[in-house]
Amino acid sequence: MAEEKKTPEQVAQDIKKGISEIRKRREEAIEAMKTGKGILKLEMPFTSDDVEITELKYDFTALTGMEYADAMDSDTVTQQAFRITNRQALALFAIAAAKQTEHVDNTDIVQRMGVTDSIEAVRLAALFFQASVRAGEMRIYSIA
Repeated sequence: MAEEKKTPEQVAQDIKKGISEIRKRREEAIEAMKTGKGILKLEMPFTSDDVEITELKYDFTALTGMEYADAMDSDTVTQQAFRITNRQALALFAIAAAKQTEHVDNTDIVQRMGVTDSIEAVRLAALFFQASVRAGEMRIYSIA
């Protein structure tokens, strides 16, 4: 069956629609990074408790101080207070996602998530960590 040829106007319309969809997804991603919560659609789904996991919901703002400390203690090599290692970032994301996504725990996430998804998870956690450090500085006051 022959493919129908598109007019230049139809091609232009398709391009505009594609660009519009990309912009919308980018705006959604920026908002998720700003708020520290969102959904990471997995490029490589995995199975946990016989359920296929295709996306991970996460909310860094729902973490407790002890959960944060546990994630930071996952890499004892680092000594820098205002930087986060990839191991720490992955642990932080895994805890945040496990609290929001049914059928997975943080161990499932760090052991089963594919590399390209892990790269995004590490990036999300690192961005949240850096933004939190900057915002935290604005909440410190002198009592003198």
